[in-house]
Amino acid sequence: MAFICVCSVMYSWNLLVKLGTDKGATHVLNYGWNLKFNSQSYSGVDLRSFYFDKIKRGDTVELSCTLPDNIPFSSELLIPIHYYDIRAYLDGEILFEADTERFEANRGLGSGFYTVDLPPASYGKVLKLVMRAGEDKAFTSLASPEIWRAASFYQDYAAIKTLYIALSFFFIVVGMAMIIMALAQEFMGTFAFADSVRFCSLSLLAMAFGIWIFTGMNLTEIFTKDIISKVEVNYISFFFIPIFFIGFHFESGRFKDEKGVRQARRRNILFGIVWLIGLIYIAIVVYRHYFLSESLRAHLLIAHVYDAFVIFLLVFIRCYDLYKGQNNHQISSYATIMTGFAALIDIVRYNYFYRLSPRGSAGFTISVTCVVMIFFVLSLFFDYMTTTIMDAREEERIGLISKLAYTDSLTGLNNRQATERFFDSIDASGDQYIAVQFDLNDLKKANDTYGHEEGDKYIALFAETLKSVFEGRGYIARTGGDEFIYVMTPKAEGDRRWVQSRLKDLNAILSNKDTGHSGLRMSTAFGSYDSIDNEAKDIRDGLRIADARMYEMKKEMKAGR
Repeated sequence: MAFICVCSVMYSWNLLVKLGTDKGATHVLNYGWNLKFNSQSYSGVDLRSFYFDKIKRGDTVELSCTLPDNIPFSSELLIPIHYYDIRAYLDGEILFEADTERFEANRGLGSGFYTVDLPPASYGKVLKLVMRAGEDKAFTSLASPEIWRAASFYQDYAAIKTLYIALSFFFIVVGMAMIIMALAQEFMGTFAFADSVRFCSLSLLAMAFGIWIFTGMNLTEIFTKDIISKVEVNYISFFFIPIFFIGFHFESGRFKDEKGVRQARRRNILFGIVWLIGLIYIAIVVYRHYFLSESLRAHLLIAHVYDAFVIFLLVFIRCYDLYKGQNNHQISSYATIMTGFAALIDIVRYNYFYRLSPRGSAGFTISVTCVVMIFFVLSLFFDYMTTTIMDAREEERIGLISKLAYTDSLTGLNNRQATERFFDSIDASGDQYIAVQFDLNDLKKANDTYGHEEGDKYIALFAETLKSVFEGRGYIARTGGDEFIYVMTPKAEGDRRWVQSRLKDLNAILSNKDTGHSGLRMSTAFGSYDSIDNEAKDIRDGLRIADARMYEMKKEMKAGR
């Protein structure tokens, strides 16, 4: 998986670098604009230093400038968009318009850019842009339009975004690979269900973060001009990030004492409540956006508050565990703490730019969190895999010890301890049953005449015959040296007849078994009890009745010799 991820990222990086021969726009139209904002007019404006104050929905901004003389013959005009509709004119003739119908219908607008093919010989003509703010505080500044070579625009644009493309591809590819692994583990039953859920949460976190970067850095415009859907995907992926973040931190429940189990249960209840609140909030936001035409951006402050709460909660718990020495996953804890602080820094930075900086949110770029998230995802992946594999091995070891405790070492059948637990489960269930008690004949003869090693082989052969005769249906156990039991819980009509036919043929089958000694012929005495007779109060009492019947059969077999 690591090899595929690294190769995918490096291949994408090298390909995009090769494609980008001329990196960047041929002209960035920063200055020389005539600007009209509501009733005020400005001339010779440099868009890099011009800021708007208290933009309201419906406020109109008009920009006009003369295109330079040395633009390429075949050019592409890049028009940045930030929650406003747009009309573009060239020498008074309409060149392009977008999102005007959505604006007039009071529906949410997008953020990103549109590209327009400039007609040949556009140099020296007047470009006019008319924009209407789609919401309050839609923007505080305007990004400059740009002119690119049309023939190589997408390659050139991708080349200058190589770093962000590589980052987003890295997270998306890693997330997809991990979720395939998680599903495979669940399908094969390798790990516990809770561990697979945590691994899926980490996978989805990586994918959501990669999608957030890809859409937030205006990379979808390489493939589509639908910036409305791009913005929706961007915000929804951002809203889901804390959901997946807290989902990974659910406790798996592997603790050595009852105190740890209770603590994990309390934490999971707390995490579950916070997780559910986040899902309900996302559902409300999505509903209000699609059915009430509310902007997703309007809910960003509450989302940031929720993010901060999740971060503080997880960081506090991980710091507490490290302080108390209760956490065996130190890499995971340190990664959570580091990522939490990095995310808080970017949340504070965004709100500073959006609410206090004259440049507005346009001045914010994803920075700290991107770098830390690489460490976070990789460290949590390796920490998760190593600890989960160790836990799985420990469970396997415990399971093996348990199996040895409840398995007869000579025959591989259930032993007396396992049988006592089985009896309790039968009595608790109230199911009907047929119980058979067996006593293997001539075991003493096999031990005294041929030795105890041959006697053990004699017992093992009888056990294999029982398993073969009853075809894996029912419960078989060795409860003593030469004593065995068989229990069937009839589920279908004919099960009782089937058991009786198997018992009827048993001694004939045993007599044909090759014991390795001509003087040793295998046989068994048995007695059965059917709970339908209602003679016994429980299965142990039923087996006592079967045992008495077995001894009657044994006497008859001795008398017949």
